[in-house]
Amino acid sequence: MSVAKLVLVPAGFVYHWILEFLAERLPEAFPVEIRIDFDSVGIPPSLYDLGSSQLRSEDFLIYLRSKDRWASDEKVLVIVDDDAYAPGMNFVFGQAELGGRFGAVYLARLRPEFYGEKEDRSLFLLRALKEASHELGHLLGLRHCLTPSCVMRFSLSIWDVDRKDWKPCDLCLSKLGVLNVRT
Repeated sequence: MSVAKLVLVPAGFVYHWILEFLAERLPEAFPVEIRIDFDSVGIPPSLYDLGSSQLRSEDFLIYLRSKDRWASDEKVLVIVDDDAYAPGMNFVFGQAELGGRFGAVYLARLRPEFYGEKEDRSLFLLRALKEASHELGHLLGLRHCLTPSCVMRFSLSIWDVDRKDWKPCDLCLSKLGVLNVRT
């Protein structure tokens, strides 16, 4: 696999240090060149569910395609400090087009304080990295993996996120034609 190009973009307000952390670490998981577009994408209020106040993730991805301002050879991963859901699910940590261009990571449920725990920046950043890596894997064409420690394993809960690694397993890397990008 050749090196993919990824642009990280905030939607609404997202701290720059979150984007910078992800940009620094994601190339350790997948062969990607990353740049950050600090020009935030606005989120129209019409994309929120009135009953739950959650962002409708699939509609958000459609919206991103309609607002496409990035180079055609770049994958776009939008970081949103909000909660979201997809049809048939109460919430999602993220969503991406399989082998496509657009994906999103939703930070709200990755924060320990969402679960009544004390703020823990290290834990939050690790969870954000796992979800960004997972959605990047989907953008690169990877499906969910059954290996318990693989970042591509589906997560039904925050505990599932905590149990897995932030890098793909060797089988997933081999599907991308990558022997190993681990350091």
